[in-house]
Amino acid sequence: MSGRYDKPRTLVATATYNERENIPVLLERIHGLGEDLEVLVVDDDSPDGTGRLLDELTAADGRLHVVHRPAKLGLGSAHQLAFLYAIRHGFDRLVTMDADMSHTPDNIPQLLAALEGADMVIGSRYIKGGTCDYRGYRMFLSVCANTLARLLLRLPFHEFTTSFRAFDVKTLNELRCTKLRSRGYSFFMETVFRLHSAGARISEVPIQFRDRHTGVSKIPRFEILSGIAKLFRLTASSITGRNKFKPATVIDDECCYCGSSFMVEIYPASGSEAEGRESAEAYRCSSMDHKNTPQVVQCLQCGLMQVPGKSQPEELEALYSDVEDPTYIDNRAARELNFEKTYERIEPFLPETGAMLEIGAFCGLFLAQAEKRGWRCEGVEPSRWASRIAREEVGVEVFTGTLDDNRESLRDDYDLAIAWDVLEHVPDPYGLLTGIHRMLRPGGILCLSTLDRHNWLPRLTGRHWPWIMDMHLQYFSRDFFEGMLARAGYEVVHVTGYTHYATLPYLWRKAAAQLPGGLATLLTPLARIMPSALIVPVSFGDVKLFIARKHHDADAVPAQTPDGLGFSHQSE
Repeated sequence: MSGRYDKPRTLVATATYNERENIPVLLERIHGLGEDLEVLVVDDDSPDGTGRLLDELTAADGRLHVVHRPAKLGLGSAHQLAFLYAIRHGFDRLVTMDADMSHTPDNIPQLLAALEGADMVIGSRYIKGGTCDYRGYRMFLSVCANTLARLLLRLPFHEFTTSFRAFDVKTLNELRCTKLRSRGYSFFMETVFRLHSAGARISEVPIQFRDRHTGVSKIPRFEILSGIAKLFRLTASSITGRNKFKPATVIDDECCYCGSSFMVEIYPASGSEAEGRESAEAYRCSSMDHKNTPQVVQCLQCGLMQVPGKSQPEELEALYSDVEDPTYIDNRAARELNFEKTYERIEPFLPETGAMLEIGAFCGLFLAQAEKRGWRCEGVEPSRWASRIAREEVGVEVFTGTLDDNRESLRDDYDLAIAWDVLEHVPDPYGLLTGIHRMLRPGGILCLSTLDRHNWLPRLTGRHWPWIMDMHLQYFSRDFFEGMLARAGYEVVHVTGYTHYATLPYLWRKAAAQLPGGLATLLTPLARIMPSALIVPVSFGDVKLFIARKHHDADAVPAQTPDGLGFSHQSE
């Protein structure tokens, strides 16, 4: 082929959720073009069996590639995964489109031809020659959205909301933008804005937009509101000059849960250099270090937000073994009240008594509460200091080290396992869940608390969410964590907000630590004049309490797809 490309490799990418009837028609039409096209389908665990059908089609057609995701993670993140897939697999051109046949494959050659003189080509309904089957309210909404985007963003384009586009993959690689974070439908508008701001050459070609072939539209109303909010944020960014291109960090790592390499940075690390942060002081339960925050990335395949493995301390277990936390003991009364109230909340879901194991027992204060109620208790704790206090001062049996370190000393038929604020600290949370699973009797109960990043507080505060700290490696959402529990062999019995109890002076110091340096220094000393006997409950809903029951073999998990990039569709 003459022109910009010499024998180009072209990938056509689409995302599916309940498109079993449409996907065979779409694939037949794409391959019927006579072009040498490969197809990527990102399926979000479609309940109608789209994923299973795609596996069957893939086995018979080497031009078809499938990435399975374990839940509905958003159309925008699926297309961002397609960007990375095209880059990682050496494609020259990428076409993205809907899977419901609203975009006709007959327009693909036009988009590719226009790519000879552009870096991105938008298939447009609203330039001369373009058509749209929408009528009434849907047509009014679409025209208003695109007109408003054109006016507010001050861009010379007529189409912002369709996914039917062609990209030069080399340009995508060079202009990957760190600010491109939309996960829903507003991703398409933001892509135009970010690539234009980065200097990409963008053109439009007319397309015929048809109503979907079969099925119903799946655009939720909250996505419309989210798109409006995103438009105004982009407009503000354009007016203030904060839309300057900043290249995205390349994440050369794999997800700790699904093994995917399709990860994007959400928050860069901030604070001092890593060498000055890798001390046990930052890993204390009562750490006030909120100025240093880790790099946080998100896996586009399973959705887990995490600190990438290569950014974690190499000697993490050694750091935790060196932890000493006198402030924790100074606030012992608040901790004991915390665990007394927590036991009362979980008690209705527990057997009367039995054998209990606590992972991350620290100073053993929860175990002491449980022993008062007749439980036979053991715990494991990596901190030498804390486990010694548990044995010698609190009087409970706590082994020093991790669960794996002490497996030979522990039972394999516990009635109850506990893990308060533990899972977010470990490099392999799924491995820990399956390890606990093997030590519970059939029907045994697991109670734990961990972070929920989909709560209103982290959504509002973003990178300033107080729980983004060097000690926290995993940032779960409730839905994600319930899925992880199910895959590890548990039935989720109950989920609710977790309440911490703390003294007023401790809370004051914790709040002051969030403030800029000078203000924090000024306000922190006021904690000394506050009554230390005043203990208050704290719950914003961003920490969740999970109660689950062991119900099947944890090793009976879905196998990965042949290319090792995700979960196969789980048969019922």
